[in-house]
Amino acid sequence: MFTYNNCMRTKWDCLFAVFELKNARLIDIANKICSNSSSVRQRLVELLKVKIIVQKKGRYKPNKENKDTWLIFNIMKFCRNRGINYNLFLTKKFAKILAVGFSKEELQLSDFKLLNYRTIKKYLTYLSRLNLVFIISKKPLKVKFIFDSIFDEVLVLFKMKKKKRKMIESEVPHSNYKELENLLIKFKKLKKDINLVDIEEKQKIEFTSASTQLEGNTFTLEESKELLLHDIVPQNKRLKEANEVKNYYIAVEYLFNHLNQSISINYILDLHRIVIFNLNVKEGVRTTNVSIKGNISYKVSHFSEIYSKIDSLCKQINEFLLKKQTTKEIIEFATFVHNEFQYIRPFEDGNSRVTRLLWNYVLMRNGFPLINIYSNTREEYLSLTKLANERNDVKLNSFLVKIVKDNLYKMIRL
Repeated sequence: MFTYNNCMRTKWDCLFAVFELKNARLIDIANKICSNSSSVRQRLVELLKVKIIVQKKGRYKPNKENKDTWLIFNIMKFCRNRGINYNLFLTKKFAKILAVGFSKEELQLSDFKLLNYRTIKKYLTYLSRLNLVFIISKKPLKVKFIFDSIFDEVLVLFKMKKKKRKMIESEVPHSNYKELENLLIKFKKLKKDINLVDIEEKQKIEFTSASTQLEGNTFTLEESKELLLHDIVPQNKRLKEANEVKNYYIAVEYLFNHLNQSISINYILDLHRIVIFNLNVKEGVRTTNVSIKGNISYKVSHFSEIYSKIDSLCKQINEFLLKKQTTKEIIEFATFVHNEFQYIRPFEDGNSRVTRLLWNYVLMRNGFPLINIYSNTREEYLSLTKLANERNDVKLNSFLVKIVKDNLYKMIRL
């Protein structure tokens, strides 16, 4: 259940209470948000004026005839599911920031010319913590906004249009790899100076939550934590989803515990067996042809080729790990492994979850921490992988470089 803190209640807090109560008296709403009736009445009058709610016989309820009501409800629901303060999203300032944020692939503070510097910094910092903005560079500060359809709803609510984003070159500049090298050096120094056990545990849970959400699992990060740490399953969640989260966490543990082993078909089969345990999914390599739902352009391997292709990929990985490689070579090879395994698609289900484990296997064997592909990047990530019209390792690599860099920035900030 949603709980309120002791700060000043806003009209949005009152509206959220109305959404939850559905048809409520003034006193019910005031009690719900732990506020006095006089203050709540003022906020409700504001909502009545813009027809977001309606009143009949002393009872308040959402105005289902108003499109803005549904926009606000969706924004609140999005924020609540992610532990975000919806009051920050439901402001014109935020909508202006989004309008600028999606005008370019990468932005600097100077791009937000008409907005207050401190306000921009506050929002960018907050959005970075929520993994809705990537830090591309610290000096000068460059960021990339992560698209989510909810942002379109914020812009529509405040009658703003999203500018068409100007795409930058897909090829990653050499300076980005140099910056990655420096971040990795700082991370390794940090690893020596502090005990990373608790931080690694936090990473494992966040990675598990995000990776399962990328496949449509509805467990939030907080719900995943409660499940994995205290074995608590929310009443409104299916047991299958709980098993998906538990399984994936165990698979991540397996990866950590067997990181020094050479990769092999059996290693990959073990990961898959853990990932799909008790999910009513066929275990092992598929014996039929499959296709990607909603993307007929995505051509996966014929089932008769799977064993030979996985064997070849395992040999490539093991040979790669025997040689000293540059940061650029490591990232690009990890991207190749990611895409290659996705296109082989050896299993009937669970391919993408295993892919992200293999991708991390290559990175972690080369000194990187566990890298999280944030659930908020779902739309862009899928458009570059199983929803892509054609294979493009260069574009995927450009995206994954940003992911790795942002993860490292967050790690060295701890």
